[in-house]
Formats: sequence, C-alpha cells, structure tokens
Amino acid sequence: MNFTKKLAGPILAAALAVAMPLSGCAAWDNPMQMETRQLVDSLEAAGDPHQTQGVAMVTEISEVEPVDAPRQNALPVELTDADGYDVTVTDTSRILALDIYGTYTKTLRGVGLGDNIVGRTVSSAEASLSHLPVVTENGHSLNVEAILNLRPTLVIVDHSVGPSEAIDQIRAAGVTTVVMEPTRSMASMGQDIINVATVVGEPEAGRLLAERSQREVDEALSAIAAVKPDVPLRMSFLYARGTGGVFYLLGGTDGTQDLIEALGGVDVNTEHGIGAASPASPEALAEVNPEVFVMMNGGLESTGDIEGLLQRPGVAQTTAGTNKRVLSLPDGDSLAFGPQTGEMLLRAAHALYGEGE
Repeated sequence: MNFTKKLAGPILAAALAVAMPLSGCAAWDNPMQMETRQLVDSLEAAGDPHQTQGVAMVTEISEVEPVDAPRQNALPVELTDADGYDVTVTDTSRILALDIYGTYTKTLRGVGLGDNIVGRTVSSAEASLSHLPVVTENGHSLNVEAILNLRPTLVIVDHSVGPSEAIDQIRAAGVTTVVMEPTRSMASMGQDIINVATVVGEPEAGRLLAERSQREVDEALSAIAAVKPDVPLRMSFLYARGTGGVFYLLGGTDGTQDLIEALGGVDVNTEHGIGAASPASPEALAEVNPEVFVMMNGGLESTGDIEGLLQRPGVAQTTAGTNKRVLSLPDGDSLAFGPQTGEMLLRAAHALYGEGE
C-alpha cells in the first residue's frame, strides 16, 4: 500500500481515511486485556477519598501485548512529516522510536514490531527493552553519535526530545527520519496509534490496537465513574527532578487535564490558567492548593520521596502537603496516552480510591 500522507497531528487524521470502528463488545482475549478486566471488576471505593492520607503509588504497568494480526509490511510508505520533509520509508528492520513518554515503542510492540527496536529513550523502560542501549543523555537530549552507531533504518521521533539540530544531523547522515506531531490526548489516542502504525507499514494492526486500546479506556472510565466521589478531588500534577530548579506545575498543554478528569478529579492547575509547565513557587502552590499531588515515580524519588518533597518551599502548606497525599505514577505511562492508557487509569483509580493495586 503506497500513499502520501501528512503526519502533522490532525492533518493525518483526515488524510489517512483509516476507519476505526470501535466495537461496543469487549473481547478480553489476551493476557493484557484479562488483567484490565480484573482491575475493572475489583475496583471499589474504600472510604472517603477526601480524608485519605499518604502516598499511593502505581509501581508497574503491564507490557503491551501485540495484537493478533498478520504482518502487512506495506512498504514503501511515502509521507510528508511534521517538519515538512518528504520521506519514503522502505526498511523497518532496525527502528529507533524516540519520544519523551516512550509511547512509540509501546505502539510498535503492540503492532508486532517490538523485536525491530534497536535502542530507546530513558522513558521506554519496558522489561523487554531493558537490554537495549539508551540513546538520550541528560534527560531527553538525543545523543547523535549513539544513534548513528546503532545503524537504524528508520528513526521515528518528535520534538518532545531534541534538540532540533540533533534531528537535523540524523537526517543529514542519511537515516530515514520521520518527525511526528502527536496530539497526545485521551481523544486522539486511537488516531495517534494508527499514525505510528501506518508509518511502519502496519495500518491494520494499528487499527486493531487502537480499537482495543479505546475499548479498555471506555471500560476504565465506566468503572471509575462508579467509584469517584460526588465532590471531585482537587488534583495538581507536580513535575520534579532532583532537589534543584526542576520543579514545575504542569497544565492542560501537557495532557494533565485529560488524565485528572479521567480519574474523576479537577485539574486545579488548568483551572488556574496553567497551560505549559510553570514554576511551582510557594505562591503558585498556595494558589492551586490541591488535595492530591500527581507525580511521576522517578520525580518523587528524585526529590527525596515524600519527606524530601515536604521540604520544598510551599508544599507542606498545601492541603495535599498537610496530608502527605500524593498519587505517584510510572514515568513512561502517566501522560503517554498510548496503548496502556486503560490499564494505567484503572491502576491509578485503585490507588486513589480503593485499597491500592
């Protein structure tokens, strides 16, 4: 299947013309879906969540199970990427899929190309990829030399990692490079999955993975609706790395509103006009004053866990700080909006409202 497509977010949604009929029936036909089903059935409220204290941590999300679909290998794929470059994808035997949340590697595994991945970012922390070299440094900066040394036949990347000059260098070295621009939201999850699958010549597997992922999200939202309190928890996504200056409130631009509202809460950061990352100053923390901080596991650990967090100016004075109330989620899943979104929401809801995982 040869086609020319724009891969710039909503443009591709119209151009692909790949229908995604979302079946209302849930076919729990693989281990990942069975685990999701069990999480749905076991989710029960365990008291008043407004009175709960302490850290609730989701430690692990299952690896994506590949969909049951024959390989199409529909290459070559001709496209125009998000940076405006015309690209022809002819070889997917050695793939680097690089983004800040690790979503692309999870999608590739879901469409059956997990064994074709030859390197990763720090966010692609799946056990199946743990043996692969990390090609980012200092957080999410691309190491061009490490990338080229892996001799990739295809690099899928977006500007959540960078800098842009590094992507330009990879392209200039003759490596087939596709720059994506995902919407990365609850509503766009299915289309974002299909977009990546189409780039690697597996649109049918992408459609099936998108259907399954959406079905799991729908089941999760229904289960959460049954246990969430009538008065929503006021929640704030707090991003920390270490004990220095990397300490931010994240807002709607980063997808926090989608996450928090899916969990039945109110995103107080977005409510107070925070879009992109904003410094978590004592004044800003006092203004949003959440009942629950949502954090990434690595961020909470890096700041000294809950006791270290409480030493940050302004934290202890919030309602969440007073109650030591943190919902901590795996770094590579909390805002990824990829194939594991349904399970992530359910595990987070168990931690937030139930007896934990």
